Formats: sequence, C-alpha cells, structure tokens
Amino acid sequence: MRGLFSLLLILFAASALAAESSTWEIWDDCHLDKDNKYFDGDSFHVRHGNESAILRLYFVDAPEIESGYGGRVAEQATYFHVNNAEVVTAGRTAREFAEQFLAGPFRVITRRQIAPGASRGERYYAIVESNGRRLDAALIEAGLARAIGEIANYPDASAGKTTAQDLHLGEQKASNARCGLWAHSSGRAERVGDAVKAKLGKVVDRAVNAVVTKVSGPKATDTRLNLNSATTAELQDLPGIGPKTAKIIIQARPINNLEAFARIRGIGPKKIAALRNLVRFE
Repeated sequence: MRGLFSLLLILFAASALAAESSTWEIWDDCHLDKDNKYFDGDSFHVRHGNESAILRLYFVDAPEIESGYGGRVAEQATYFHVNNAEVVTAGRTAREFAEQFLAGPFRVITRRQIAPGASRGERYYAIVESNGRRLDAALIEAGLARAIGEIANYPDASAGKTTAQDLHLGEQKASNARCGLWAHSSGRAERVGDAVKAKLGKVVDRAVNAVVTKVSGPKATDTRLNLNSATTAELQDLPGIGPKTAKIIIQARPINNLEAFARIRGIGPKKIAALRNLVRFE
C-alpha cells in the first residue's frame, strides 16, 4: 500500500517540484476579503495590509458550489460516490466552513505560483494557517475536500509528498467516520487509497506497469495508454485530462512523439511531466 501511495503521489508531485525555485513569502495577519462574495472552500480573496489577492489551497480540492461547472461536479460526484446535487450542497457547506475558519486573522504561506481555474483574476497557490491548524487538513478532516491537487514542499514543514500522504490518511479517517460528504457516499472506501483509486485506478496500474517495463526490458507487457487509439473515456482516466482536452487529443491524431503531444492545445509542461510515463504513440 505504501508503494501505491508513492507512485500515486509521484504523478501529482512532478509539476509542483519543478517550480520549487521561487522564493516563499509568509503573510501574517491576513483577513478574508468579504467585499468579494464569490469564493468556495479552497479558493477565496484575502487582504494582507493594503494588498488583495486570490488564493487557491495547495493539496486539496473542495466540492464545487454551483452546478454550472458540470464536468467538475460530475468528476467530484464520481470520486465521492454521490450525486451532483450532493456535491453542490457539500461545496456550499465547505464554503461556510472556510469562512468560519478564516473569521479571525490568519497566516498565508505562498510563493505566488499561479493557480489556473475559472477565476477571472490571478490566483496564487497557498497554505493557510489559523490557530496552529491548516485549512487544507481541516477541510479533509471534516469530509469537505479530497486529498488531490498541487503539491508543494514549503518552509518549516515535512516534504510535500509526506504532507499529501498524511492528507490521504486523514481522508480515509473522514470516510470511515462518514464525515461531511462521505456521509452520503454509496461507495465508501474500506482501506487507504480506495477513494483515490475510484477515479485513478487505471492510472496507477499504468504507472506500475511502466516501471515494470523499464526494469524488465522489452519482454514486459507495455500497458501505457496508446494516444492514437485510446477512447475518450480512456483518455479521461489520465490525470489532468477532461472531456474537452480528450476531444482535442483525438482530433490531433496521429501523434508521433512526446514533443508533438506537448504542442497540443491544453497540454503543457506540467501535464507532460505527469503523463510522460503513462502514454505511448504507436
């Protein structure tokens, strides 16, 4: 099981570790910017002195608060084994939870790494602490987020992969205790990692077999996904590939090599880092 976690975390750590050269900043005495009404459990506006910024939490993903994000809501519903309406309800609960968590002054740790998403303004990934607790861990403990997202090695803390693994363990505890959104789940995980494998099981299998192929030589079975013959559903099993990007990949065929793959719209260096050992082109 520990080996499974190591492989899974590698998939999500590659892009984050590549950007670790930026200088970390610590903002003390931050406040939630209540003039900006739109926020959710893992993304919100803050004020630090005379500055205002939009932050996105490292390590976790909270449920969406609106049904308009259909693809995201459906993916989260699959992960938690609930319906779309329950995801949106939990998302609004997560927003209220975050608002209460951020009711007083709090601390932000960030290196101003850009966090992509639907927000019109520029967002930064960050760790947020209040009264000695991290918001990401608190959301996981309450069953209002999943342990999946951008990973970072930040100052005065354990390695990013270790932090992510701790959050997966916390997610399992919340699942077992039927906390938050897990209370409505029809497919509660029975052991560490099952909730993650519900969405990423095929990806993990490919990662394992890619390692076997590299170690054992050409006789080993190559189970990497063939980008030139994969179905839309198979492409969406890859990390970071949604319905839109899967369609673009199919339209770009034939794809002859990794360099050609990287030139496809929606595929950049971060996704290449996560996918290079999971795909093939013949």
